[in-house]
Amino acid sequence: MRRLLAPGVLLPFAIFWQSLDRTLLLPLVPVVAEEYNASIFVAGSAITTHALAYALMQLLWGPLSTRWGRVKVLTVSTSIAAAANFASAVAPTVETFIIARTLAGGAFAATFAAVLVYIGDSMPLERRPAAMSNLATAVALGIAAGVLGAAAVAELTSWRVIFGGFAIVAAAMVPALALLPRAGNHSDERVLSQLRHLARNPWTMGLYALTALEGFLFIGVFNLLPVAVQQTGVSVFISGLVTAAFGIVVIAVSQLMKLVVNRVPAWALLGVAGVFGVASFGVLLTGVSQFTVLAAAATMGAAWALGHTTLQTWITDAAAEARALGMTFFSISLMLGGSLGAGLGTVAADTHTFPMLFLVSLIGAAGFGLGTTLARVKYREKELVA
Repeated sequence: MRRLLAPGVLLPFAIFWQSLDRTLLLPLVPVVAEEYNASIFVAGSAITTHALAYALMQLLWGPLSTRWGRVKVLTVSTSIAAAANFASAVAPTVETFIIARTLAGGAFAATFAAVLVYIGDSMPLERRPAAMSNLATAVALGIAAGVLGAAAVAELTSWRVIFGGFAIVAAAMVPALALLPRAGNHSDERVLSQLRHLARNPWTMGLYALTALEGFLFIGVFNLLPVAVQQTGVSVFISGLVTAAFGIVVIAVSQLMKLVVNRVPAWALLGVAGVFGVASFGVLLTGVSQFTVLAAAATMGAAWALGHTTLQTWITDAAAEARALGMTFFSISLMLGGSLGAGLGTVAADTHTFPMLFLVSLIGAAGFGLGTTLARVKYREKELVA
């Protein structure tokens, strides 16, 4: 039991569980819309508001993380998230369901940044890439389990059971998180001084822009792939099955990265991520089917595993002097991009204009690959000169 409560196990599980929360609804949008007699656009807006709350509530959790410490923030936020998921399970109207999902997104907004800061405070730089790979694996498992598990359970019982069961496990996590050992002391850091430092650092500003683009592509647009493939006539379970390829590939690539991350330059990993991103949307432009979505989800997973893990490691170094707030804005950037992508994806689903969205995303993926690669080459040269 003590081993299960160790930070190396509990923190990745916390990331896994908040990733699960983000993906549970993805294959369920048509089912939820049908039960509430609402449109795909209205039911799907719960995905957008969840992502938007996830992004904006970082502005609250970031300063609280500095003032309270990471452990208290994780404990309080997970308690709220458990209550919000229970409210999602019993929501009587689509409006209350959307509010509950929004509250869940805002609560889980604390998790990722708090865990990143905890790792940054408790591990030396050379050990962080492996830890980041473990987090990427946890995210991938959450995504795969969320879309596939929710789709499978929805075929057998009500979608409300899914959110109710999730709430029970989230509530059980709370006392375990409260027992985490404290790491790092940021109580002497002031929010304004951290903001000034970040604003004067061109590297962090550039990284936030690239991270927002990543979120748009591989969170926002990806979130609507189950809906896109369901519109071709396939079942909820099949839509979850093919999009779960994203998580499975992330797991595989993340583990492979542990073998090469210290031998392959970061700019090369980012360049390959861009290639996979372009390939994923290129496949979707040939037409939406269970097979093209399977291929696209898999290549998106490779792009995410290579790109996001590298960006995470990079930002812990670039924002080292203001790490608590720096990680907060990293998560904000990611989820603001994700909420924009999800919003446009919901519109595309309601108006049947997915090809236009995929074309824009292909161009964005090319920009992401080129921008991150060139920036990382320059940053590496700066390190060598220093």
